[in-house]
Amino acid sequence: MKIYDLLFYASYKVMQKSRNFDDTPVLGGIMMVSGCIIINIITVFCLLDNFHIYTLQVSTHRYTVKSILGGILFVVFLFCYYKWKGRYKRILAKYENKKTLHPWLIIIIYWSISVALLYIPVFLKIKGIR
Repeated sequence: MKIYDLLFYASYKVMQKSRNFDDTPVLGGIMMVSGCIIINIITVFCLLDNFHIYTLQVSTHRYTVKSILGGILFVVFLFCYYKWKGRYKRILAKYENKKTLHPWLIIIIYWSISVALLYIPVFLKIKGIR
């Protein structure tokens, strides 16, 4: 979870510049982390599908009620995870005194790695590697 904590911290710092409300940076950090976790879960399921361990069942409809509710519940779960007993405050305090890269650089590096990893199952499927 350390990488997600760092990603949350970087997203929080980026969202602080909006100077909108008190909870906006927290929500922005949670949205960034949830998007990255979802990309990583999709990558794992695509790898499992490629090696015939698990078969993906893709819906023919673009958005179903189940997928929309699942996404909302996932974001609510992460919101509760970070808000529980001020966990996000401990994360911010932990990284506040450490020297880290620029927040945008952390976000760009993580998203680049996540998207590149997402293409590995596609490459394996095209090449016929199992």
